[in-house]
Amino acid sequence: MSESKSKRRVPAVERTVAILDFIATAPRATGLSDLARALQLPKSTAHGLCDTLCDLGLLRLTGDGFELGPASLRWSSAYLKRSDLVHEFERLLNQEVALQDYTVTLSTLLEGEVMYLAYRHSLKPLGFSPQRGMRLPAIYTATGKAMLAFMSAERRHQILTQYWLPPLTAQGVTSIEAFEQQAQTARDRGYALDEGEVRDGMVCLGVPVFDVQGQPAAGIAVSMTEAEAKPEVLTSLGALMRRIAAQLLYH
Repeated sequence: MSESKSKRRVPAVERTVAILDFIATAPRATGLSDLARALQLPKSTAHGLCDTLCDLGLLRLTGDGFELGPASLRWSSAYLKRSDLVHEFERLLNQEVALQDYTVTLSTLLEGEVMYLAYRHSLKPLGFSPQRGMRLPAIYTATGKAMLAFMSAERRHQILTQYWLPPLTAQGVTSIEAFEQQAQTARDRGYALDEGEVRDGMVCLGVPVFDVQGQPAAGIAVSMTEAEAKPEVLTSLGALMRRIAAQLLYH
């Protein structure tokens, strides 16, 4: 960046963005002291900025500290409406009659979490309703498992060791070694499974969406009840989801 451009930067805006970025990537709510220390800000400055962001709905204060607020979705929703990937996902989904009875999601990987970009809910109750912007630990989700399984072993190990988050159910994978076994199975059959790790009684099948370099950049998943997840159904849906993913090349 040229000197003239850097001089036009507004320090307050840079500090505000740094706060939002830090809280967005933190595995849990962030206290004011931890935030000020991590970003090397005076505590009074951090307090004033966080108070303002809370008033604007961009942050919210919980018992443990600050989290992103719902107003942050305004910009992500506006961006996603213009996203070719989301539009293509929705177009292909509308063409697949075989998926009409299932909840189907599109998500991307943000370090140790998946964030949902788009979805279509099933009319059948699953007790789980993904929303745009919702984030879950990648190691327990079908799309997270699929994206992690197909990335390099070095990058996967880095994420697993740095972002191993607490389980959501008693079925959650318990160790990196166990996850690596799941990843190998996913590579062998072409899709990953979440079998009750996000919600008891729910099974999700996920496949990666690759970018032009052949790296997993997104994932799509189909969710169903445990009773529906018969071997022949999973095999058929796995093939269908891989075909859809192949048409969703991430540019």
